[in-house]
Amino acid sequence: MTAPTLRPYQQQAVSDIRAAFSQRHRSVLFVLPTGGGKTTIFTYITESAAAKGNRVCVLVHRQELLRQASAALTAMGVSHGLIAANHAMDLSRMVQVASVQTLARRLQHIPRGFFDLLVVDEAHHSNAGTWTTVLEHCATARVLGVTATPCRSDGRGLGEWYQAMVQGPSAAELTAAGFLASARVLAPPIGFSTQGLRKRLGDYDLRQAGEQLQAGQVMGDCLTHYRRHLDDKTAIAFCCSIAHAEAVARLFNDAGVAAASIDGSMDSSSREQLLADLGAGRLKVLTSCALIGEGVDVPSVAGCILLRPTQSVSLHLQMIGRCLRPQDGKTAVVLDHVGNTLRLGHHLEDRDWTLEGLRKQQRDAAPSVKVCPKCFATSPSAAHLCRDCGHVFTPQEQRELKQVDGELQELRHQQRARRREQGSAMTLEQLVDVGKRRGMKNPRGWARHVLAARQAKGQWRVVA
Repeated sequence: MTAPTLRPYQQQAVSDIRAAFSQRHRSVLFVLPTGGGKTTIFTYITESAAAKGNRVCVLVHRQELLRQASAALTAMGVSHGLIAANHAMDLSRMVQVASVQTLARRLQHIPRGFFDLLVVDEAHHSNAGTWTTVLEHCATARVLGVTATPCRSDGRGLGEWYQAMVQGPSAAELTAAGFLASARVLAPPIGFSTQGLRKRLGDYDLRQAGEQLQAGQVMGDCLTHYRRHLDDKTAIAFCCSIAHAEAVARLFNDAGVAAASIDGSMDSSSREQLLADLGAGRLKVLTSCALIGEGVDVPSVAGCILLRPTQSVSLHLQMIGRCLRPQDGKTAVVLDHVGNTLRLGHHLEDRDWTLEGLRKQQRDAAPSVKVCPKCFATSPSAAHLCRDCGHVFTPQEQRELKQVDGELQELRHQQRARRREQGSAMTLEQLVDVGKRRGMKNPRGWARHVLAARQAKGQWRVVA
């Protein structure tokens, strides 16, 4: 078998990643939106590295991701071993696909320096304890992290583990080019508010949220809006708990819509069958609380039903990404019943990813998102009209006053002022001063990041 033909932006990404390593960076983070083909890119790099005599380990954290990486390597004709529960290790293979949990338990059988390249899938997890154990054991290896969302809800930066960041095209660029499905994002008015929800581990208390959602009008609204916007099409509903997911599945089944709930207590064959049924249209709605946020690739899924409030930008974009795989004639529909888009932003808006961590006030800063007063479709703040119904936003609507934690904030004007301030700083020291005024932890590192981005050619950036 031969390597797949890469799309132009994927070939550019491979070149940029290699350029970053050639600049003596030992660890590189590659960022590409969900559905853009990160697996294709790191599989191509893995095959090339192994062909040059390098031992490569692809690290994943879930069974579905392990199967996905293994299947991609098999399709390319790359012989590889598996380091996973109930699998005997065969370290004679140049390439290994490893469950990070299993690898961490078996590190005593693997010499330090054994691997030349680690590929870390869903690299936004790199700061977690198990990942840290593996990365520290393989401290001499080069590291390629791949993720759609290089951020954590606790604000910690990935610069702890990655020295450079390579960014591919944005979600808006991929959508315009047809590599991601276009989507309507609807935020209907509801009787649910995150005000008063307790916080646990940096996010909302899902048990409390699930109880409120099951008792409130959202349960009925999610069925009503499914019938109005997705009737007879397939969708994934993201819920707060297993009990909540099961309740939502019962609601749809009782209304004659074939639905099922999926969770981690099921065996792998049962989970695979449910995903196959969803892909074939035998199931119309599949509900879950956490299992299908990453690594699920079902292009036929037409919509996402957001019933899980979150403060995590990463989780927010991962959930929406489940329905953005392109298919002929497809326009996806996102039904946001919990206001995630209003808190965390439209999935097509530009995001200033950085390896630096974010302070709390930066994490809490609200995005600027328009909601059409006629059809409740959301749009990025720069939109002048609603793409769904054609409503022309008035100047007052375009000023984007949003309610966040009980206070009104005029965000669009603030963002413009920040951009003007940054754009007027032309030298490294001027940018450092801007970073200091903004209270950044490492203003010089941020300033270098901005300068490198300005100097890079095309729409891809290598940031040291």
